[in-house]
Amino acid sequence: MDLSYGPEYEEFRQGVRAFAKAHGARAPGNGPHSMDLRDWQKLLIAHGYAARTIPKEYGGYGAEPDVLKSRIIAEEFIALGLPMGMAGQGISMLVPTLLELGTEEQKRKWIGPTLRGEVIW
Repeated sequence: MDLSYGPEYEEFRQGVRAFAKAHGARAPGNGPHSMDLRDWQKLLIAHGYAARTIPKEYGGYGAEPDVLKSRIIAEEFIALGLPMGMAGQGISMLVPTLLELGTEEQKRKWIGPTLRGEVIW
């Protein structure tokens, strides 16, 4: 049985590494020129490394769920000591609940600001 990631995933890994090299020095906590955590979160969302499967119309990246890509992101960020982005009750609990059960008005009002750290629950 071949348990290697395969070419598609290795190409994805190279993209994550390139992002980490290009932006890692500005990650929150990496010195005097580091970004604010909210700016880091916005950058991660824009590249699909945070809020990966949240639809774009609600402020996420809009990718299909892929556990291997999520794992690759985590591996590469951990290897360089980069923060994974914001998490917590709002992002981890409220956003999925709104996506499943919220009204369209609630989704549009709360999901994007919550993902970007503008609203903390």
